[in-house]
Amino acid sequence: MLAGPFVGDFVATQAVAWPRAPSLFGRSQCGRCDAPIAIGAKIPILSWLLNRGRRRCCGGRIPIAYPLGEVAGLICGIAAAAADRPAMQAWIFAVGMTLIYIALVDLRRFSIPSAGIASLGIEAALALILSSRAEERLAAGAVLALALAALRRFSGRGKRAGLGGGDILLAGLLGILVNWRLAAPMVALAAVAPLAVQLVRRKSGPVPFGFWLSIAAGLCLLAVELNLLAE
Repeated sequence: MLAGPFVGDFVATQAVAWPRAPSLFGRSQCGRCDAPIAIGAKIPILSWLLNRGRRRCCGGRIPIAYPLGEVAGLICGIAAAAADRPAMQAWIFAVGMTLIYIALVDLRRFSIPSAGIASLGIEAALALILSSRAEERLAAGAVLALALAALRRFSGRGKRAGLGGGDILLAGLLGILVNWRLAAPMVALAAVAPLAVQLVRRKSGPVPFGFWLSIAAGLCLLAVELNLLAE
């Protein structure tokens, strides 16, 4: 559980750097001025709050992806710790971190990373292997993917700010993960939430659908894990 915010911070670093792949070794450096980052400035969540979202070295703003990734990582760690088997704990943690990565990349770049899709594909395959309702999960994923593909074709919005192929693949894999009972609520939440945010802010613009879809899927899986909803 305690590792969640630290892994979430690492995932956020990868998302912020995308499509580059930052080095996994060496000392951490500021992405704005290249100054080395002290250990005391790398405490998840707390460092961001104490510095009011600013970098100590140059005063620049810290991308919102970092606190979002750290908080989501903490939630993911708590959810994984609540599982009763180590294998299930590892699977929940892996799925959560993958969703965090996909969500943060799409939030910043309006693009679904292929590495995230590949990881989610492996995790969905494991869910199929271990599930007693593999046919239902496959059907839910296929229906979601086909529905979004039809919507994309009908609306003609295949551009960067619209519904893309990555969104369709993501929806299909998430349909496998959440199963058919939660597939419709997941998509409905992902569609309504950004519209509500835009109404509150009184601003309109492109919507990172993969970001909202990942959040909705994570909430559905969390509700199932906490026995708030039936799978």
